[in-house]
Amino acid sequence: MTARKSARLAAKAVLNKQLQPAGKVVKRSSKKRQQAASTAKPPLPAPIAAADSKQTVADGRYKTLADTGEMEAALLYLKAADPALSAIIEQTTEQCSMSLPRDDDSDSSFVSLCKSVIFQQLAGSAARAILLKFLKRFGTLKDQSLAYLLEDDSAKQLTPAHFVFPSPQAVVSMDHAELKAVGLSQRKAEYLQAVAERFNNGTLSDELLVSMSDSQVSEALVSIRGIGQWTADMFMMFYLKRPNILPTLDLAVRKAMCHHFKVPFGKRTPTHNQMVEMANAWEPYR
Repeated sequence: MTARKSARLAAKAVLNKQLQPAGKVVKRSSKKRQQAASTAKPPLPAPIAAADSKQTVADGRYKTLADTGEMEAALLYLKAADPALSAIIEQTTEQCSMSLPRDDDSDSSFVSLCKSVIFQQLAGSAARAILLKFLKRFGTLKDQSLAYLLEDDSAKQLTPAHFVFPSPQAVVSMDHAELKAVGLSQRKAEYLQAVAERFNNGTLSDELLVSMSDSQVSEALVSIRGIGQWTADMFMMFYLKRPNILPTLDLAVRKAMCHHFKVPFGKRTPTHNQMVEMANAWEPYR
């Protein structure tokens, strides 16, 4: 039995158990039990340390998929663990962005989380427009020779990349009326300042976040008003580039996993636990 088939059967078993009426037990024949016991799984490459173990490099931070050789190791492992996924990997020619360094080294964890708050529950174009207004009002131009465009940018030459994001201290001190004037709602203004306060008082920093385990990062972020588990997962995947994050609240991921493992998709299924069960074969590169 392949690892993928084993994971699929395990996921179906979890679903069946939850769908059974109370008191009814799903029995398995002794013949099937004997067949399962006698079928050896194919050997897999040795996995790296499990999630939340101290996966550090020389400077004390956790390893990422952008570190040399990590993405290659992940792909080799996944191809051996899941033949169907292997076929998809072989057909994919574009390099995964999680293996690449961040586009802008000045884009700190604070800036990343603030942008996540601004983009929450908005169409991308609307969120980008609000972000640009925010930066024009509160940010600093990297190239001061473009300052004239702040008065008249009818050609829309300025983008968020032209600005340095304001500091946590500056965001904490901003007036709510001014934040609302650039398009932020009252709640988003509060959420933005809640994030800024954690970085301003030293509870969070770039150095602390890269040295925290996945569960520690998750716990620290979801304790901030306005930051939920989905935002925390996206931050760990795309900013910290951690290798073993399974975003079970992401609708696209839920649908894709159901399709991949051929299990039913519904409003309440798959649950978090069911998705973890399905992804067992991918551990520690979920």
